[in-house]
Amino acid sequence: MQQGPQYPYQQYQHHQQYPGYPPPKPGGGKTALIVVLVVAGVLVLAGAGVGAFFLLTSGDDKRSTAAPTTSASPAGEPDKYTSLPRCPEVASRMQGLPPLMRDDPPKPATTSDDELTMTQLSCSWMKSGSSSGQVTMYLSKSNVPGSGAGTRYAAAGYNNAVKDGAKPITAGIGKATKAADTDPHGSSSLQCGVQFYQGNVDVIVIVQAADEQDRNVDRCRRNAHKLAESASQSLS
Repeated sequence: MQQGPQYPYQQYQHHQQYPGYPPPKPGGGKTALIVVLVVAGVLVLAGAGVGAFFLLTSGDDKRSTAAPTTSASPAGEPDKYTSLPRCPEVASRMQGLPPLMRDDPPKPATTSDDELTMTQLSCSWMKSGSSSGQVTMYLSKSNVPGSGAGTRYAAAGYNNAVKDGAKPITAGIGKATKAADTDPHGSSSLQCGVQFYQGNVDVIVIVQAADEQDRNVDRCRRNAHKLAESASQSLS
């Protein structure tokens, strides 16, 4: 344990005289005794005060002791959204989508981050002989308003996708803060994806070609961008 600076204590003799005061009279009077006690008390208090000051400021000469230090919660970007749309609202902003096959309402999602609460929306459109589409949204709400936890979490999803090889879309996608093209795997048919975040919402879009013989990457990308724009515009 580190100790504060040590200071020698001055040894006072029994008959020490203090400046300005005569030596005590033989036998001692009450007045002289009171004066000595008062002066000794002042010196003790003064010594304690000086010792306390140096102990508090030891090793930190630049910090002022006039005002106590206070800790403030880190500020961040406020949550932009408080709810997610329904799947028909996403579909209403894009023409030519196949029938809606999944229309579950937004539901709570699990997260290991105790600074936020997450909600998830999943939508899918599918028809035999036609390209299919899927949209997954994650709404991250900060548990402490103004902490910025929601937006940081949403941005982390996009940043991780870029680290894994996703290519940023410089032209932008709808109202998305940032968006990138992804190349999903797991199907023999051609798949194209877009991942973006918009405020405190992280969105994953996947479009799959109609069949295994369809290898038109440009068309797949255009469809993925259109569906991503529809998802972006549906957020309000």
